[in-house]
Amino acid sequence: MTTPGDPQDGMQGYTQPGYIPPPGQPGYGQLDNPQGQSPQVTSDDQTLAMLSYILALVASIIAPLVIYLVKMNGSRYVRFHAAQALNMGITAFIESIAILIVGILLAVATHGLGILLMVLAFLALGIAHLVYLILGAVRAYHGEPFRVPTIICFRMVR
Repeated sequence: MTTPGDPQDGMQGYTQPGYIPPPGQPGYGQLDNPQGQSPQVTSDDQTLAMLSYILALVASIIAPLVIYLVKMNGSRYVRFHAAQALNMGITAFIESIAILIVGILLAVATHGLGILLMVLAFLALGIAHLVYLILGAVRAYHGEPFRVPTIICFRMVR
């Protein structure tokens, strides 16, 4: 099996948008850059990218939105991580509303069992959200790209 950009696949130099090569392959740790230059990531960028995840714990949508709007045109690295933290907050809100609606309907249909299922679903969502926020903060601080799975982070803001 070949990956995009491998010489064996007949598309030398081609990489899919959003493709992040695994560790050990050329290009690992770099964000997509259409000009072919590796982006310069400063320590300030790393700190702001990390803060977009950490502050999302306190102010779920507001803090990443502010960081995204401030650094939107200044740093692709910060924009990528702030957009991802913002998408995680928006996704968690949407999923919470869905869990609440389904939980209430199940509670009415099952005479209260749906409330237990709703609590378990909220607990699972909260733990998954917390884990991926921490993973994103650590990777952002180390200057590495990190893509959260789509089930936790719908890509609405880019």
